[in-house]
Amino acid sequence: MTGNAPNQRPVISLGLSPADLAVELAGAIAILVSILPIVQFWGVLPDRIPIHFGFRGLADAWGDKVMIWMLPAVAAIIFVVLTAVSPYPHTFNYPVRITQENARRQYLLGQSLLVWLKAEVCWLFAFVVRQQILVALGNAQRFSIELVFGIIFLIFATVGVYLVRAYLAR
Repeated sequence: MTGNAPNQRPVISLGLSPADLAVELAGAIAILVSILPIVQFWGVLPDRIPIHFGFRGLADAWGDKVMIWMLPAVAAIIFVVLTAVSPYPHTFNYPVRITQENARRQYLLGQSLLVWLKAEVCWLFAFVVRQQILVALGNAQRFSIELVFGIIFLIFATVGVYLVRAYLAR
């Protein structure tokens, strides 16, 4: 990594762009989307539900149905923590040296990266909860691994796009 220490970087107060605000809202909605089906199907969920799936999508570990709350809780924690650090982009690690000239653009890119990753992870978790419920209720035979890999690819693509944009904005 190239760069300078966070305490040597310009401190600039930035807000989120309208697009980033929309993505931020989408991330918050994902948390609700992961909670609502749990509440809706809680009464009919079996006492033991799938809590882990192998690479072929078959459940290979089962646990108490309260474990289904783990993913929405983790998603909410990730959302809150990343939201809390987002206003301090001068403290982030960057792939380029931060200067007075590029600080604003790099900080906006860094904040945008956090917003997008936060939303993608929250939607990934919402999808996993949905799949857990479908398998637990017998409405699906296996977990849709293909979609999970697609979302994980999207997360890596987001980081890749960020790295290219950060490099070009150096």
